[in-house]
Amino acid sequence: MKDPQPLPEASKPALLARQLRELDENSLGRLIRDHLVPLSSDHSYRTRWNGFWSSLGFDPVLRDRATGIINGFLDLAEGALEANDQDDNQTKRTEKFFDRCEGALDRILKREDEPLAWAGAAAMTFNPPARAVIDQLVLAIEKHRSDLDNEALWATLDSVRKQSLGGSGPRKRRSQR
Repeated sequence: MKDPQPLPEASKPALLARQLRELDENSLGRLIRDHLVPLSSDHSYRTRWNGFWSSLGFDPVLRDRATGIINGFLDLAEGALEANDQDDNQTKRTEKFFDRCEGALDRILKREDEPLAWAGAAAMTFNPPARAVIDQLVLAIEKHRSDLDNEALWATLDSVRKQSLGGSGPRKRRSQR
């Protein structure tokens, strides 16, 4: 690729997401287009590349913007392929671009259902098992606040302790001591 736009650098995922949110549609679109696939195996670049795509997937605003941009790319590529007016090399390049766009869209959308995806890019600082536990606990507390069902909250806490934290059994409630 000629002259790709460099990926932004940020010390924290939330700062990267903020930088990306401030980009206009053309600038964000160029970044996405230029980095549909990794351009280098360099560790520093791959870290930035992974952070870029994670930010696009975890941040709800960025996820919506990025999926809109990529869907626009897919529409353009599909239109070019349907027009059937390209030579063989152009058709191959368009098909390759289409496949890369589909891969990027999948990469973003799979993040939507991950634990803590609703919390935005700041949640990326936690490793996946920690995100799962935090997500479980936050949802249980939120449910408890609405229905005041202590037993359901205790059951979630017991489940987290047993499954996620390696505890051997349920914690005794004050009433059981």
